[in-house]
Amino acid sequence: MNNGKSENSTRHEKRQRYKAKKPRKKMDRLLNVLIAIVSILIVLNLVSIFTGDDKKQNVKETNQVTESKKNDDSKEVVTDKSEDDEPTNNDYSTENMSDENENVYVVSASEQIVQPSNDPIVDEVIVNPSWQVTPTKQTGEHVSAYEEGHIDYEEKKETFRNVVGLSEDEVIYWSIKNNGNPNSSVAVISSNDSNRAYKYRIHIEWIENEGWKPIKVEKLNQLANSY
Repeated sequence: MNNGKSENSTRHEKRQRYKAKKPRKKMDRLLNVLIAIVSILIVLNLVSIFTGDDKKQNVKETNQVTESKKNDDSKEVVTDKSEDDEPTNNDYSTENMSDENENVYVVSASEQIVQPSNDPIVDEVIVNPSWQVTPTKQTGEHVSAYEEGHIDYEEKKETFRNVVGLSEDEVIYWSIKNNGNPNSSVAVISSNDSNRAYKYRIHIEWIENEGWKPIKVEKLNQLANSY
């Protein structure tokens, strides 16, 4: 009898121990899972931090490169402008062209030549081989005309005003006439301000199949007796 009771008691104790171990095993598994999750989160966080720093560094370097390129481009534009700029027709910066002729000057950075005149109403005479032809829209045989609205007359006026940098709204045409032959013309024009600050007598000639081209510009000090 005692042996039977003892065996029953032993089985009971084993069952109790087994039941007690099950919650602990579950808790251990849960803890292990939580530890694994925390470890993964830590690793991901570290990776994110390092990756973010790299991205910031890359963005910073990219911005520096872009800013540097902008500065370089800006310098290049300024340099190009200084090289390409030429004096306007109304602002003559001159230098001595020849020791043999002290009265002849060439405008800096251009082929424009400025020289004095024996005509008392002319301050200076300007010539420039690089002056461009005004492209003509005329076809067939050239006919020199002096009537308002005629294509040849309008192209003459365009050539006169363009060579001295005046727009159609800024110019007054005092005289436009034949200069000795059908392929040559001369005009006296001025700016339309109250003082007539800019006054010119301009000579042009016809270039076959191309158009009218400026030949000489005389800068006047008065309009009287100039045409």
